[in-house]
Amino acid sequence: MQERNPDWTMGGELYSRRKEIKYIVPLAKALAVREQLDRLLQRDEHCADGPYLVRSLYFDSVNQIDFAEKLAGVSERKKVRLRIYGGDASLCKLEIKQKTDDRQQKLSLIVSASDAAELSRGNVKALRKYFENSRTSLAAYGIMAQGLYRPVVQIAYDRLAYKYPMYDTRVTLDMNVRSSESNMDIFSQDVQYTPILRENVVLEVKYSGKPMGFLSALLSQFHLTQGAYSKYCAGRPVYYDFDY
Repeated sequence: MQERNPDWTMGGELYSRRKEIKYIVPLAKALAVREQLDRLLQRDEHCADGPYLVRSLYFDSVNQIDFAEKLAGVSERKKVRLRIYGGDASLCKLEIKQKTDDRQQKLSLIVSASDAAELSRGNVKALRKYFENSRTSLAAYGIMAQGLYRPVVQIAYDRLAYKYPMYDTRVTLDMNVRSSESNMDIFSQDVQYTPILRENVVLEVKYSGKPMGFLSALLSQFHLTQGAYSKYCAGRPVYYDFDY
């Protein structure tokens, strides 16, 4: 499960702003990278014994604007998603992730399991009860209602997370990335996923100040290629093949 902020109660919200760099790591190198990260960084307490499951339900507008802008390489873009960890219905997060090049800001709102289920069915009105105490709910409702957003793909993967106290540094390894374009129930235990990264692992480095020198040196020794990989876009091959 994701690390929980002590202020994260129902309707609680969080704002974060960090830089984000992504690498695609071949499986042949992934174990060695993991061993080096274990040596230099501290694991998130929720993955001390191994990876934890992340499930995300992505929403897009009636004209698929977020998907199209990502493919077009628009520098300022966004994603709207609902996320749970390890199947734990007590921590359901609705997130608006906005990116400008390698900088990102994320608005997150804790919603109840019942409201998460309503959002999974495309009922954006479930956000109205959070308006009084949450600016994130207002922003999400405005985006989703105006653009006629609906759930379009469910993405799941197994995550190892590491943290370092300076510059709010966080490193994640996402393995067994898979998607479903047919089952939008984020709580379903019977999702038929399709693997979308069979031979690779996604490594993400997030920080709020500057990258740690030792971390940059570690990654450079493996000759990893930095890229703008999107699990959301990669997880929609059926839509892509049909519309593009």
